[in-house]
Amino acid sequence: MKQLPPAKVPKLRNHILPKGKLLTQVLGKKFGVTLSDFDRAMGGDIAAAQKIGELARQGRLSQELAPKLAQAYLEIINGSEAYNKATADILLQAGKSAIAIDKAGSQVMLGQQKYVHSRQELAQEFVIGKNSENSRHAYQMNYTQIKAYVDVHLTEVDRQTAILEQSNRPEIKQVAADEAYQTKTMNEALSKGETARYDLIPEKNYKTGIMGKIAEIRSALGF
Repeated sequence: MKQLPPAKVPKLRNHILPKGKLLTQVLGKKFGVTLSDFDRAMGGDIAAAQKIGELARQGRLSQELAPKLAQAYLEIINGSEAYNKATADILLQAGKSAIAIDKAGSQVMLGQQKYVHSRQELAQEFVIGKNSENSRHAYQMNYTQIKAYVDVHLTEVDRQTAILEQSNRPEIKQVAADEAYQTKTMNEALSKGETARYDLIPEKNYKTGIMGKIAEIRSALGF
């Protein structure tokens, strides 16, 4: 029997690459990864897949840590600025205070002369001070009342928000669980194809058996 030549391995055709050669170059220069790496990884090249995976890992770390590191640098810079400014303020104030102390000594003699005049002015100042104190007291009473009202209002808003946050925890947890289940199902389909076993993937349900009780408690609390 005549030996047939080995069949060529079929390969998906890339219709996009010829239309974006310039962008392909940009991809390699700017981001260190090329479509050739992609094709090799798709073809089972472990080294290419490892390169892509490592760059992806670095990308994830950068997304998580870069903003925090940037914030840390800003705090260092701002802290250094505040420290040195405070040092300058201390030294400048030391000079001003030293002059003020010397000046105070020279004013003591003038103070003795003003004592007699101050005794005469005291009665008039008492009348002015009394009126000022009455005005201050009225203001303080009104201020205390509005502050107490606002404090009660803010406390009530915080309490309601805390209850709502706790009530929503099962819903939020369920959304995350559904996303995780969908991801696992997709990975199972991609990795196993027709032999995928979706029945082996556990599906979490955080809402079962608790939403009714939460609704009952919220109703009792007036929500």
